[in-house]
Amino acid sequence: MNRQRKKKYVDTHVQGALLRRIIMHWVVFFCVAAMTLVLMMALVGDPSMTMLERISSQTGQLFLLSIVILALLPVFMLDTTRFSNRFVGPIGRLRRHLRELGTERETDTCVFRGSDYWSEMAEEFNTVADLVKNQQREIARLKNQLTQSGITSRG
Repeated sequence: MNRQRKKKYVDTHVQGALLRRIIMHWVVFFCVAAMTLVLMMALVGDPSMTMLERISSQTGQLFLLSIVILALLPVFMLDTTRFSNRFVGPIGRLRRHLRELGTERETDTCVFRGSDYWSEMAEEFNTVADLVKNQQREIARLKNQLTQSGITSRG
């Protein structure tokens, strides 16, 4: 089963937190790498220039690199969102099935997509759902048996 997801964001709370975290890491990495590169180039730069002149010269040269790195950020964000769907999607689907089982006492078979993580959780859920379904049938059968024997339950 390899259906495409219809939504880009399955769980905006979880995926939003993940994207904010990646942006923070990306910004910290970029700043540290840029400062390191500027300082290294300034230290080995033209000795006739002052350190401040060397640093400002190197900063201007990093402008193109900065644009390229910033242009890559949306690509990484999109890839992270798509990747996170592989573990956020199954949890969302499992929550829906649990809600159905809890309120309606019955639910369809839980199936995850082929590329999703935690496919064994769907199998384990289906085992529990079958157990609940069998217990409901047994309860109905016993109630019916009590009704037929003339014993009524109170409550």
